[in-house]
Amino acid sequence: MKILLLLSVLLLAGCSHSIHMVQSSGFDGVPVDMKTAHYVEATMTQDVVFFFAFDTDYVDEAKAKLEQQCAGNLSAVSTQFSTSHGFFHWTNKILMKGICS
Repeated sequence: MKILLLLSVLLLAGCSHSIHMVQSSGFDGVPVDMKTAHYVEATMTQDVVFFFAFDTDYVDEAKAKLEQQCAGNLSAVSTQFSTSHGFFHWTNKILMKGICS
């Protein structure tokens, strides 16, 4: 009985984190003047509960949020997709970084 109780507590309280994919693009070989350039970053999340996904356009929102921070040329964009798991719930996260010049 104690083992069953211990296993059920561990299963209900368990969580994990995973980075699925990292993509980089926009490295066209043109040097960036770091005196005028600055880094920009945008993060958005999507909650999934019992396999029902909410806010399915979170990647588009992160891209728009990143572009709003840069009035000039956006280059060297890095996109990281990760997930945090919980009990019948997980959160998909997108993190975009770039150099604005």
